[in-house]
Amino acid sequence: MDKDILDGCNSPQGAEDYTGKFERHWIERINNAREQRLVRTLLGELPQSTLTLDLPCGYGRMYPLLENISTRIVEGDWSFFMLKETQRRMARREESERPLGYVRATAFTLPFADRTFDLVFSIRLCHHIDDYDERMQYLREILRISARSVVFTYFDTESIKNKIHRFKRRFKPRNPKCTLTRQDIQNIADESGFTVTRSTPLSRLFSGHQYTVLQRP
Repeated sequence: MDKDILDGCNSPQGAEDYTGKFERHWIERINNAREQRLVRTLLGELPQSTLTLDLPCGYGRMYPLLENISTRIVEGDWSFFMLKETQRRMARREESERPLGYVRATAFTLPFADRTFDLVFSIRLCHHIDDYDERMQYLREILRISARSVVFTYFDTESIKNKIHRFKRRFKPRNPKCTLTRQDIQNIADESGFTVTRSTPLSRLFSGHQYTVLQRP
């Protein structure tokens, strides 16, 4: 994973910037509202979970939605400062409404046994992983520790957003997006004993993020 991204996330300024990201600009506020609606729908189609992992949890943005289907939630992130911010926010809640625990972890080698969680929820991470093999390793890890369901996002190679980006690269040098194909997802699902039950773009025109649900048969 890109060192600059890792260093930025695991810094006080990076955590502060991300915490305010979805409130600073009207476009981000719209994206956040659209994403919240989509996640609520996806989670509403899943069975109740006894134990859920939210990783990367950021500042706990999706925690209120995960509460609706899970009795116990572990918040995980690579950034100490994000975890501290999450803990600070959760401290305002009643003790019974707080996470079960917090863990700092890299998504490439998660410190959990196979099938520990009923649900693994992992969004807005895959597109930051610039090496293809590492993207696939990340997916293997979140599938390995799930006993039943995984909800995650990736940047779709064939999305309109990525096609536009590739076209623009012909005229102005820029890094390619960190993408995966739907076949990549199908292959990793088959390999890990999962079925793709849902795959929905955040926006067909304005976003390349694909929200995907995998479940064990």
